[in-house]
Amino acid sequence: MQEKYFYEPGEGPAPVILDTDIGPDCDDAGAVAVLHALQKEGRLRALGMMHGTSSPWGAGCLDAINVYYGRGDIPVGTLETAGFLIGEPYEKYNRLIATTCGNRYPDGRSAPGASSLYRRLLADAEDGSVVIVAIGPLINLMRLLLAGVDDASPLNGAELVTRKVRHLVVMGGHFPSGKEWNFEMHPPSAAYVCENWPTAITFTGYEVGVAIPTGARLLAEGPEEHPVRRSYKAHLGDERTRPSWDLTAVLYAARGAAPYWDVVRGRITVDPESGVNDWIDDPSGPHAYLAEKLSPAFLAELLDELLVREP
Repeated sequence: MQEKYFYEPGEGPAPVILDTDIGPDCDDAGAVAVLHALQKEGRLRALGMMHGTSSPWGAGCLDAINVYYGRGDIPVGTLETAGFLIGEPYEKYNRLIATTCGNRYPDGRSAPGASSLYRRLLADAEDGSVVIVAIGPLINLMRLLLAGVDDASPLNGAELVTRKVRHLVVMGGHFPSGKEWNFEMHPPSAAYVCENWPTAITFTGYEVGVAIPTGARLLAEGPEEHPVRRSYKAHLGDERTRPSWDLTAVLYAARGAAPYWDVVRGRITVDPESGVNDWIDDPSGPHAYLAEKLSPAFLAELLDELLVREP
């Protein structure tokens, strides 16, 4: 069953925390570029960004892109757990950007831990205001939910999320059922977050982004030094486009579903061993996924235009 609306941005810019595994796929870098373009429109306001793998180069890559867009002040945190998604297959461009573009973490060290930074940013935010956009495995969010109290707040992680977060947007899953990379890489966190997250969640699934190829305009028109262009070039090689999985999540957080997508309400379940998801339709359920409404070609043109906007 479909409902027209599920999450709608407010009148002012939505305060957003982006949680990304930037490195394995260039669409994470593209999502950061889209975030900055939409922030310049006044659609959202970046409170912080979290890197969700153990790669030492993710925080520096994020910071370098933010510096390029004139926002080197955005707090950046990184996963505290060792050994998760490290090595060349998961660092296709983040090391290049972190070590060759200006940023605060070029040596791969000293970025704050994501859990503590999440707690500080949420504690300082207005109640019920924050939109979290997760475009990688959900390990940081699981750790946030399980966190105890600290100097930032007398509330534990789940209580802090309940009080401060308005909505969670997840690029993950394959709908109405199937498997998808972000969930497969860390099934326990995907299952835990989907079952225990205390606010409503919207999912933009594999099937949405795979139909929207973007990046060709950025490669053709972007300045040589553009870190997002360099990320796409390093990842794609001779290819000219990449699906827009993560870009759609940022666009939804900033502009909502209408007029781009329909919204299907219900409840997701995720297998904690495989990461495979299933879906139960429920018009009053706490979860929703985006379903195609406008043509993928229209959305590709829209996202490509956001990707090439000047800082």
